[in-house]
Amino acid sequence: MSPLVAVILITVTIESKGAAVKPVVSFNPNWGTVLAYESVTLTCNVAPPAQREQKYHWYRNNRNLTINDQSFTVNYAEEKDIGDYQCRAGNGDISEAVRLEVSGAHVILQVPPLVFEGDILSLRCHSYDKFPAVETTFYKDHKEIKSLGTASELLVGKVNMETSGLYKCSRRIKSHSSFHNYSDQVDIVVQEMFSLPQIKVRPDQVSEGDNMTITCDTKLSPHRETTELQFAFYRNGHNVQGFSSSNQYGVPSAQLEHSGNYACEVQTPTGSVKKMSNGQQIKLHGGGHVYRAVIISVALLSILLVAAALTYKYRHNLALPLACNGLLHQKQVLVSPDAALLSSIRVNGSDSSTALVRLPNEEADRPENENLSASQESLKYSNLSTFPVPFTNLTTEDICYSHINTGQLHKVYPSATYRPDDCSVIYCVVKPMESQENTAVQPSDC
Repeated sequence: MSPLVAVILITVTIESKGAAVKPVVSFNPNWGTVLAYESVTLTCNVAPPAQREQKYHWYRNNRNLTINDQSFTVNYAEEKDIGDYQCRAGNGDISEAVRLEVSGAHVILQVPPLVFEGDILSLRCHSYDKFPAVETTFYKDHKEIKSLGTASELLVGKVNMETSGLYKCSRRIKSHSSFHNYSDQVDIVVQEMFSLPQIKVRPDQVSEGDNMTITCDTKLSPHRETTELQFAFYRNGHNVQGFSSSNQYGVPSAQLEHSGNYACEVQTPTGSVKKMSNGQQIKLHGGGHVYRAVIISVALLSILLVAAALTYKYRHNLALPLACNGLLHQKQVLVSPDAALLSSIRVNGSDSSTALVRLPNEEADRPENENLSASQESLKYSNLSTFPVPFTNLTTEDICYSHINTGQLHKVYPSATYRPDDCSVIYCVVKPMESQENTAVQPSDC
């Protein structure tokens, strides 16, 4: 019997996250006010379109409604249905609020809940069907703008910011031909579709050879975030990049001729709204690469000067080990006869080498003796005695100095000194081997 093989299929859904766009609530019919007992459908619009099984959440006056569909209908609207409506798709952002009003008046002026520049605006003077009208009149800021017959809807057309104002309407009912029913006034405020664009340039100071990027910066209204905008760029009034979805204009390796007055233009896909930014003068600075080269050269020169200064300052410390290493090639040690006990020294070198040594002497080291003649210098060293000092017990480490107090030396010398003006003599101190401490040293000729 063949074994059974179970295959489990796992479906993984990968969502790509772009810039978060809030959903938008819309009404159908698109009126912000309805008469009591009329119906209106609300829809949660998202971009891009949500999945079929997407769960929605609805809110009225910040309270959750038990509705999980993308659209729902308010049937037989009542006063309890008045409020600010919001929606959310899944765990996404919540939409901006859109207000629904319900009225029990005989005549109402119906306008869209939101009016934006570039929209095609229609106004409706509405009443119940059982009260047919024979004349309808519309007013703006208390002035009559249009009188119609039995029609109830006025097409205003494409609006701009100047369309804002106080509107109302009146209807003369057929059964009461001499009586006009006026609606309440409605304040229509036309909102900006997007803000006035602004030119932004990176880097802030553009030099010749830099990669210059110019951005056309604007912001859509939260209620119209799903609108796609198009951008164009101009230099000194001439188009340098036509309308496209990109809000940036790049100039790689910019040159001086790219200087000028830059501006950008933004429009909706239909061209119903167009806005031009203010011009911004962009001036490129020449010699950007030369300036950077000068900065680098100055930095390198500074490093070299610091290194030279440090070398000059510590030149004696560097010369002392080199001079003392020359002792390894001498064959005998010159020791002052008045030294009863010498300080210790460790010398690199072979066992057969000896060193040339002079103990410090107060009289000889006085400043007034620094200009002795050659004959006087020879006499000063005539009292030196020579004897071989084997280096069998010396360690093979760098030369170092130490000292001890003696009965015959009245002054403690912390270390031997090296005078760079007299390189023929190396000043060191040597401690003889213990086996030779009591041995008489026979003087010899220098």
